[in-house]
Amino acid sequence: MCRPTTKNATRLLLTTESFGNDTIPDKKSTFMTMASIVAILFAIEHTVRAVLFAFKDIHPILEDEKNQMILARHVGVDFTCCVAVSWIGLANRHHMSDLLDSFFSMGKKTMDENFENRLFKFVPGGNHVLLMFFAYQVKNTYDTIIWNDGPEYLFHHILAGTAAWGGMYPGCAQYYAIFFMGISEVSTAILVLLANFDPDLGVEGLEDVLPMTRIVVAVAFVIAFIFCRTLLWPCTTYYFCKDVFAALAADSKEAKTHKKWLWTFMVTLTGLSMLQVIWLGQIIILAREEILKLMEEN
Repeated sequence: MCRPTTKNATRLLLTTESFGNDTIPDKKSTFMTMASIVAILFAIEHTVRAVLFAFKDIHPILEDEKNQMILARHVGVDFTCCVAVSWIGLANRHHMSDLLDSFFSMGKKTMDENFENRLFKFVPGGNHVLLMFFAYQVKNTYDTIIWNDGPEYLFHHILAGTAAWGGMYPGCAQYYAIFFMGISEVSTAILVLLANFDPDLGVEGLEDVLPMTRIVVAVAFVIAFIFCRTLLWPCTTYYFCKDVFAALAADSKEAKTHKKWLWTFMVTLTGLSMLQVIWLGQIIILAREEILKLMEEN
């Protein structure tokens, strides 16, 4: 199979169609688009802050400038980006219909052995997800440092950003990017809304102002996390690892060309999968605490 070449025409890559059908966009286009997306995110963030400031008299909780900044970050930046990448991923789910069929049939339908198409074929929708996701991680890393979120978040953003770049250049596993950096972000989109209620990372006192909203968002997140991260994530990881080991064993030209990135993906996926386990444990602990709290109140 021919390795995809790089287009030289510099352009903004804001739609899936703008990526073309068979060639990797040039890096100038990627950097220009990434810078544009990050600039747009800063603009959205400041716009949301301006709106919250204008309506700060609605409730005392909005009078605090820090609260305005937190809401602007979580809603204006994080929620917007997660919705964008998950939407792009869902819009291109047809590319990985064989994997989804296998998942929903509980293994009765199996995927073919053509790992080259899944690992080395240029997928415009996958590339679109990767670029949007990479731009988000650039802004995410900046925000994490500014807000001092913690080393685990910084670790996640750097790992995820590294994997996204490798998926774009030299161009690898774009089929799997549709899930890992697209569809799976459905749960993250809900999580960033839930983060507003966190006493440490969110708006202090918001859970007392909107208690039922917090419960609804929390339940929606648990459902989405279980489906996307606890069920579909391991299934996709299994097929990805199977394809990578098959490619390395075949020792083909494509496998040799992408060998370093294939191993990099394996390492980053292992790290990110470990985080899923840690976060699942935290969810279980928090869910238990919330259930006990509700039982005490009743």
